Amino acid sequence: MTSAIAEQLSQTMAAIHARGWCDGTGGNFSCVLSRDPLILLMAPSGVDKGTVAPEALIQVDARTQVVAGEGRASAETLLHLEIVARTGAGAVLHTHSHAATLLSDWCLGEGKDAGSLPLQGLEMLKGLAGIDSHRRQVALPVLANDQDLARLSATAGPLLDEAPHGLLIGGHGLYAWGGDIAEARRHLEILEWLLEQRWRRLLLEALGQRHPKLSGIQAVLLDIEGTTCPVPFVSQVLFPYARERLDSFLRDGADEPALAPLIEAIDAAMAATGNDSNQGETVSHLRRVRFLQELIDQDRKLPALKELQGLIWDQGYANGELRSPLFKDVPPALRAWRRDGLELAVYSSGSVKAQKLLYRHSNAGDLSGLFSHWFDTSTGAKGDAASYRAIAAAMDLEPGAILFVSDVRAELEAARTAGMATRFSRREDNLEQDPGPFEAITSLAQINV
Repeated sequence: MTSAIAEQLSQTMAAIHARGWCDGTGGNFSCVLSRDPLILLMAPSGVDKGTVAPEALIQVDARTQVVAGEGRASAETLLHLEIVARTGAGAVLHTHSHAATLLSDWCLGEGKDAGSLPLQGLEMLKGLAGIDSHRRQVALPVLANDQDLARLSATAGPLLDEAPHGLLIGGHGLYAWGGDIAEARRHLEILEWLLEQRWRRLLLEALGQRHPKLSGIQAVLLDIEGTTCPVPFVSQVLFPYARERLDSFLRDGADEPALAPLIEAIDAAMAATGNDSNQGETVSHLRRVRFLQELIDQDRKLPALKELQGLIWDQGYANGELRSPLFKDVPPALRAWRRDGLELAVYSSGSVKAQKLLYRHSNAGDLSGLFSHWFDTSTGAKGDAASYRAIAAAMDLEPGAILFVSDVRAELEAARTAGMATRFSRREDNLEQDPGPFEAITSLAQINV
């Protein structure tokens, strides 16, 4: 039995080496020989993995000690053991391909210690166990490299249950695993293919695969959610952050004069919607909080609530609990447009205060000074052409001199009706992926003005 597994592992390593995924002495590969006691069959460290004969493999125990064979175990054996323990994997394969190494480093920009790489929309995803549709999105965890393998393994451990049979280590490469050697190899090949596709797409964008040049544009008007900032940041971070703090914020600020107009507007909205069952009496604090939480859960746009959320987020940004994760292409595009003399403006359903906070506390620093105009729904509904005419008038420009970018077709239709140029923002987490009649972009770098 051991000889057959050793032959299979040796052949697998040779095939992976032939593909250029573990050049030199790179990579490390293991499979489980027994689980009680736990014994891994591995290639020894510091050798060319493309030429390891079956009889040259070593056996390593759960303490990373070599119990059979000649050579030493890789320091990364600890991570192999963590993956086996957490996932029940029967084999773990680690490569140093160009795509995995470059993308893992790219994902950890701005000094981040961890992140993820979303993968979606390609048929090859269905080669991963448990994935039955190309529409299913998976997130490949990405961790910063650490020479302390015990610490790295402990950091990786909690992420493994939800990982799509793979993990990236920044500037280092890919770990993939499966129930046995054959499944681990399939998962490795699928993930490497997906990473190669992502790398090539980014490379094409960087090499200037740009859309036709727009003439006569003097200003760019940008939506936020799904255009310059990922949708989940708003729905999964900002909204829950405000929702959880409504009670304490309103209780602590009950006597603050600045909150009085907001509370009055909120109570009036409760009465108008029939949520105040004791009209004419003082609205209780808890009933007011429940009403606001229901509005957040239903994503309903009450101006007083938006102002209140902005005040709560202000505290979160100030104390460092919040930071807006702009798409990587956004900061350089904004700076380039300003250098070229274009005006920049924001039109979002979030309040102007919330907009300014988001750009002031971004992962690329304070970018709020790049914008000259800010618009929210106090200007008008985003699906109404009159709103875009009002924005053009406020900017002292003709509508045709403004390019509006959004991830919502109804908004683009209204802007186009008003006479503006448009682009449809297609980002991976966006609800709408079909641009309809509008020209689509996946990066602001593709806009040529």
